[in-house]
Amino acid sequence: MRSLWLVGVATLASVLAACASTAAPVAGDPQPLPQLTAPDETPTVTSTSPPAGAPGTLVAPDTVPASSVGEPEARAGEADFDDVSTSSGDRRYPTLGSSDLDVEHYDVALEYAPQTRTLAGTVTVRGRVLRSVTAIALDLAGPDVLAVSGREGPLTWRAEPSELLVALPAAAAAGDAFAVTVEYAVTVVAPDLFDAEAAGLFPTGDGLWAVNEPGGAHTWLPVNDHPTDKAGWTFALRVPAPLTAIANGELAGSATAGGWTTWEWEQAEPMAPYLITFLVGDYELVDAGRSATGVPLHHAVIAGADGIDAYTEVTDAQLTFFTDLFGAYPFDRYGIALTDSASGLAMETQGLSLFSADDLDGTLGPRQQLLLAHELGHQWFGDAVSPAAWDDIWLNEGLATYCEWLWLEHAGVATVEQLAADARAGLGAGGPVSAPAELFGNWSYDGGGAAVHAIRRTLGDSVFFPALAGWVVAHLDASATTADFQRHLEQFSGRDLSALFAAWVHAERLPDEFPGTPVSAPTNT
Repeated sequence: MRSLWLVGVATLASVLAACASTAAPVAGDPQPLPQLTAPDETPTVTSTSPPAGAPGTLVAPDTVPASSVGEPEARAGEADFDDVSTSSGDRRYPTLGSSDLDVEHYDVALEYAPQTRTLAGTVTVRGRVLRSVTAIALDLAGPDVLAVSGREGPLTWRAEPSELLVALPAAAAAGDAFAVTVEYAVTVVAPDLFDAEAAGLFPTGDGLWAVNEPGGAHTWLPVNDHPTDKAGWTFALRVPAPLTAIANGELAGSATAGGWTTWEWEQAEPMAPYLITFLVGDYELVDAGRSATGVPLHHAVIAGADGIDAYTEVTDAQLTFFTDLFGAYPFDRYGIALTDSASGLAMETQGLSLFSADDLDGTLGPRQQLLLAHELGHQWFGDAVSPAAWDDIWLNEGLATYCEWLWLEHAGVATVEQLAADARAGLGAGGPVSAPAELFGNWSYDGGGAAVHAIRRTLGDSVFFPALAGWVVAHLDASATTADFQRHLEQFSGRDLSALFAAWVHAERLPDEFPGTPVSAPTNT
């Protein structure tokens, strides 16, 4: 994630001095929604048949119960949930994830009514348990659970403030499969954008956009909400016509009936929950052909947004540039989502990076080049290889920041040496890189980028860039830690990097000078 009003101040100022500062959006209560022209009236039935292949049924907005908060204990009966894991073991977010689960697939069937901001439907979670259990826990905070079922019928469950505990129909041994379908509803309330870690769904006048990093996904759907558990996804998203609903992956189809359109998306490659795309609004879906590297380019452009052709051209060039450095693009497609999201915010949602149309406004200066490079770089560093713990965020943001520096040098804006020096000099308190005080603060971005530059100057380009390409191959579709990164670089280079990591990754203050000798633009590009 890239929050320009919070991070990267020193480096951004040195490179983009001519650019106007980005103002933070004003937080506050949701504004009244305009009336939609379609559909003319809300369906009166209590449920509607789901699209082919979608699980469960979709609850019509006007028939969703107001709350089920008072009922979970009665529904749970005598079930014992004491032995359920409700943590992935992440020091920073100890309540996120479950160490009991390996989720393999999510089937998401949801209906969104912008007039009432009601989201309702079902999610089916399929996977395997990692130890012998009688119950499982899914992260869920906010939605009202209406029913939980398995392959053979209703299941006993209990809703807690941030967990949904579900008793399995029979005891499961390690490696056994499970499947749980949760029917629920929630009224979408925008998180506070002044909170640097605010995440979830953000409603607009006639739709919504989502940024789920680090733990926003479980505020609107039941999920194992930690990047150590990646899965495949299918989405069947029902919205009033003529609105478009967008998720990750390939558009499998759309169908309109009774004033509502169901949009079906297939995300086959494993994806962490924080990388989910969910957009609703007046969007045009743009097939931009294939990049020079053969990657299909598919964009989503909100009405009134400009410049998608110019941004496609830059993205094509960046794909070639980064592929030469880091190896093949790791997914089957890429695109740009130009949205009505908050200015100053961008997000590396897998395969379809999110940008505000206020930032990618049709112009093409250093700022736009930086944003495009950063989020594209994340597809290798953050999406293909995700952090095994949120303290490891520099493996996302530091490496993506270094990608933007490499591209800005390639584009003739500034050298990597200049950008890295400015970044290191601009760091205040808040380290170390390996456990920053603020998850999305300067130490994750500029501090992480400076650490990457120190590694590059130590190893030299002939080792550094092949090592990064090997890192992606070794941990593709998985997650990894800072210790894994150090071990990988040591094995690749044949060098002991303990002192380097101690000084540049684990220290609360970075050294005054970079190790090794200055570098120039990579020669293989």
